[in-house]
Amino acid sequence: MELIRTLGVDVAPAGVKITASGGDQEETRVVTGEADTISAAVLALQGGGDSYLYFGHVTQLLVGEALAGEGLSPALDYTLRDVEMRLETALYLVQGDAENAIREAAEEGSATERLEALAADAGLTAASMPRTVKDVLADLDRQGASFVPAVTGDGELSAAGYGILKGDALAGWAQGEAALGVNLIFSKVDADVVTVTAGETTAALRVVGAETGVRPLWDGESLTGLAVTCRVEANLAEGAPMPDEETLAALAAALEEVEESRMERALALAASLDADYLGLRPAAALAVPWRKSALLEEKGMAGLELTARAEATIQRSYHADG
Repeated sequence: MELIRTLGVDVAPAGVKITASGGDQEETRVVTGEADTISAAVLALQGGGDSYLYFGHVTQLLVGEALAGEGLSPALDYTLRDVEMRLETALYLVQGDAENAIREAAEEGSATERLEALAADAGLTAASMPRTVKDVLADLDRQGASFVPAVTGDGELSAAGYGILKGDALAGWAQGEAALGVNLIFSKVDADVVTVTAGETTAALRVVGAETGVRPLWDGESLTGLAVTCRVEANLAEGAPMPDEETLAALAAALEEVEESRMERALALAASLDADYLGLRPAAALAVPWRKSALLEEKGMAGLELTARAEATIQRSYHADG
């Protein structure tokens, strides 16, 4: 028996191509199979070697960019229904082909090892967070859109922001500042460092916490917009000794400007794609449950004004002057 840890799915002339890779062997073996469905491709893999391939230990599912453009439903449905697969499987979108990425990673280790390291370091990047098949299925059912962590299509499998799903298909990418904005909106900023300047003082601020809320805006009974407010806490990581109150307030204002810009980029994607991939409507419904039906009767962002505001506090936990 050979334990499969990473599974890749790509478009193929026959329909779909499956790439399977282990992560516990001294030498990583990569096998592929093609068929008109994922289930048939998996069966084709079983007949191609002298070991039984066991998929009950799959921890990562990689979907190639071309297949994601056509729709993730077959891959998600297979994970949901197959007796060996698990809904807790981590899901990634590959910028390129999943097969190439898995094969290149196997040359110096395995895709499994690289993705496990990426998930472990997600809190240090502030621009990526792990998501499971279960998370994405729940989003698509609730709000008709979702987002999935993206990785580069080379053997490095580095974090590349997020792929945005509208329906079940890839509709766009949240990268760079927009990806940081996604994490802010979800309060996932365990170790972000922002350099800001106030007057003659430049400081590196370590963002150590964020709490985000969504408030609906109304014109009578009509929903006109959604306002996102994020309360950010930061520590002075580098720079001059603890500034005076006036300088501290100016640094906090500069941090607010940076964080607001990041969230605005993430919100702009929701507006341009008409996709509530951030779950703003359900979040707003939690704030005003008595108007839940009005907030959830639509799933898109068309015609809504989306605004972002950051409120920053710089904690006095680090005193360089003792």
